[in-house]
Amino acid sequence: MPDTKRGREQNGRNKRAQLRRRLYEEELETLDEDAELPEFGEGEEAAFDEP
Repeated sequence: MPDTKRGREQNGRNKRAQLRRRLYEEELETLDEDAELPEFGEGEEAAFDEP
């Protein structure tokens, strides 16, 4: 198949869509992992009580 400007543009759009999809999936995974973490500030009181 000959190399055409339209073909290159189409490939560029497909690549961007793939990257967006991958970033979206990684963001969802990160949000799920964050849900398992304790809330900010929890457990800090115990760290100050141990001199």
